[in-house]
Amino acid sequence: MKVYISADIEGIGCVVRSEHSSPGGREYERARRFMTAEVNSAALGAFAAGATDVVVADSHNVGLNLIPEELDERVRLIMGSPRPLAMMEGIDSGFDAVFLVGYHGCAGTADAVIAHTFTGRMAEVRFNDLVIGEIGISALLAGAHRVPVVFMSGDDAGCREAEALLPGLATVAVKQGIGAYAALCSHPRICRQRIQKTAEAALRACSQSGFPAPLTLSGPITVEMRFTTASGVDRVLRMPRVERLDGNRIRYQAADVHEAFAAFNTMADLIELTTFI
Repeated sequence: MKVYISADIEGIGCVVRSEHSSPGGREYERARRFMTAEVNSAALGAFAAGATDVVVADSHNVGLNLIPEELDERVRLIMGSPRPLAMMEGIDSGFDAVFLVGYHGCAGTADAVIAHTFTGRMAEVRFNDLVIGEIGISALLAGAHRVPVVFMSGDDAGCREAEALLPGLATVAVKQGIGAYAALCSHPRICRQRIQKTAEAALRACSQSGFPAPLTLSGPITVEMRFTTASGVDRVLRMPRVERLDGNRIRYQAADVHEAFAAFNTMADLIELTTFI
């Protein structure tokens, strides 16, 4: 049984501000240790439930956050960027289940800790009529390869978002948001224990009773994106087939989820090319 883990940092326990999540921030080194420990706990839970192969994608920033030597030696680690599938790079290699560790709520979510969708200049993303953030995008990319998400850990708002999108999903809320940059946090040891126990139970239940259906959208896919500034639209209009809907919104028609994600990912990069508003 092969398990894929995508790991972000904003949904890790005791991570609440950019000082934690930004490389060079005064709390970043502590945050990456917390992140590594929670990923390791999820991997240990997977192995305990019968996984024979666990691949982890370091999916925050440029993919250089996890501390390799502190991970279980059986884990294989995807590091660095850019990557064609970004946070889900490698999911096309054949897996049975996905864990999302350290994930967070989408842009604009109330009381979600460090909420965003890929970039701070992205206000809303829709694939067809589905409003999604990083949780939904990752689940759709997994679903495009017929792999279900069976476990997620993050802040409580992110867990609620995931449960609404993926009914029956096993989640662990490691903190309760108090606005955008504060939270009531569990002790790191408690976070690790709950993640390992819940991840193991979720995977064991799937192997015994069957895996849930993955999240899928059949093509074609209408991508609508709303940016925080009109200049974001100005930049992405350089791409073929991008249509401006109003000052801050665009539409793009994609053949399938893979093309929809490729367009979204390219636009996310374009709007961050300069510091101009």
